[in-house]
Amino acid sequence: MSNILITGSGKGLGLALSEELENQGPGLSDLPEEIDVLINNAGVNIINWLDNFVESEWDMVMDTNAKGIYMMSKACLPMLIKSKGTIINIVSNAAHMPMTCSLAYNASKGAAHIMTLQLARELTKKYGITVFGVAPNKMSGTGMSDSIDDQVVDTRGWTKEYAQEYQLNGLLTGEETPPELLAGFIAYLLQDKTHHKFLTGCVLPYGA
Repeated sequence: MSNILITGSGKGLGLALSEELENQGPGLSDLPEEIDVLINNAGVNIINWLDNFVESEWDMVMDTNAKGIYMMSKACLPMLIKSKGTIINIVSNAAHMPMTCSLAYNASKGAAHIMTLQLARELTKKYGITVFGVAPNKMSGTGMSDSIDDQVVDTRGWTKEYAQEYQLNGLLTGEETPPELLAGFIAYLLQDKTHHKFLTGCVLPYGA
């Protein structure tokens, strides 16, 4: 098993990834001396109308969702060069689907999307580092999902039931993505680099 560093691994998809990868054997580390895989997963969302949104909220979302990718990728670069490793960025369908009251989140995920493509351009041929992204739809049972539901209710004045129905109607399956299923998919790709080598420069949608 590779040495894998996951940001935002305390809950939600990050926790599901940690558990799935630990089930496959040792290799996860909080402070590894060498990194084979960096998964930029940490993310936050603040929902508000533009006229009520404040700069500190914008900075929090952009710093976590976009700047975090830059800072972690740069910090881990020497180790990834040594291992000819992999960077996976957790993007979102919000990167290409404008949503009401979600300017900062959509902008941050749009940035995460293009950063994934740009990092692949810079790092794959030069260093042999594979860089790709996964863009899930709204995931079920996560802290962010619950926070989104609560914020939508507060911002739009909807009932929680109506907010959930509205969001599910926008999904082709009519279901939110279970994080453990996405974690299993990513873990499969990481079993062998031949599973994901040619995904470099791609952002895979997961659910729509």
